[in-house]
Amino acid sequence: MKRQNVLKILLILVVVFVGGYVYFAGSTPTPTPASAPMAEEVFTTVADQGQTLVVSGEAYGGCDRAGRCPSFTIADNGEYRYMHTPRDASAEALRTGSLPPDIERQLRQAVTADALEQMSRPIDPDMCDSYVDGIDARYRIELNGVTYELDSCGTTVEADSAAWEVLGGLWYYFELSE
Repeated sequence: MKRQNVLKILLILVVVFVGGYVYFAGSTPTPTPASAPMAEEVFTTVADQGQTLVVSGEAYGGCDRAGRCPSFTIADNGEYRYMHTPRDASAEALRTGSLPPDIERQLRQAVTADALEQMSRPIDPDMCDSYVDGIDARYRIELNGVTYELDSCGTTVEADSAAWEVLGGLWYYFELSE
C-alpha cells in the first residue's frame, strides 16, 4: 500500500471520529414528559400584584394516540413552560419563556374567582370532542391559594366567556410563537 493511501485512510478515520464526537457531544437531549418537573417544583408563587395566579393546561383526546398532546404551565410571574411535539418531529420539546405583558394582563383580568367558580362545577356530558378523536382541554388554575379544575369535557365551561377565550388563546400563542 502506498504511503499516500495510508495517509488518506488515516485522515478519513480522524474526520469521522472527530465529526462523530462533535455531533454527539454538541447535541442536547430532549426531555420526556416523565422527566419534566411539575409546576410546583419549578415555579414559586409571587404575591407582588395582590393576587397569585398559576395556570396549567393540557390537551387530550385524539392527540393521545400519537403521543402528541401539548401541555403548559404559567407561573405567577408570567414565565411559562410549554411541552409539545413540533411538526415533523418524533420527540417532545420543551420551550420556556415569558408571556407578553398584554397576554398576561388579559389573563389576570379575565380569570376571576367568580368565573372559575362557575366554570369548575362538574357535569356529565353527553358528547365531547375527545370522544371522536377531537381535542379537549383541561386546566388547573390556582388563584390566591384556591385551586380550580376546568375541563371542556367535564365541567360547566362557558365557551363565550372572557376567561375561556383567554385560556383558549394561550394555545394559539404557544403554537404560533415557535
